[in-house]
Amino acid sequence: MKIGWLAFTLLAGMLIPAQAAINAKMRTYVVSPFYSAMINFMVGLLALITITSLLGWLRLQPGTWRGAVAAPWWAWCGGFIGVIMVISGVLVVPKMGAAFFSVAIIVGQMAGALILDHYGLFGLPTRLVTPSRIFGILFLLLGIWFVQRK
Repeated sequence: MKIGWLAFTLLAGMLIPAQAAINAKMRTYVVSPFYSAMINFMVGLLALITITSLLGWLRLQPGTWRGAVAAPWWAWCGGFIGVIMVISGVLVVPKMGAAFFSVAIIVGQMAGALILDHYGLFGLPTRLVTPSRIFGILFLLLGIWFVQRK
């Protein structure tokens, strides 16, 4: 395992509950979870335009818009999933807390990942569901219970 990638991914994971809490706070000012999510994505778009432009100008990250035309229809759906993620955080974190949201998101991610792996969806290599992988999800569900205990 590459320690650098693990550290990067752990840091990104640590930011998810912070993002949900920040977006939930924005909702208290704009009222609608959809306005809060839209602000999130507008700021993200500006950040991506800046980063992509800078990396392109420095010739550090090649890329092309033309390749997107050849992508299958489902490759365009990531943004919709992002909307669901952001709005779910805006709605759930104030009611259930950041820890509940984070653990529940992880359980959902693992269940979805098992399905994607098992069937090799979206071009992924096939990795069959095994009893140990199912037990892993059951232990994560137990984690939700422990996180919510008072």
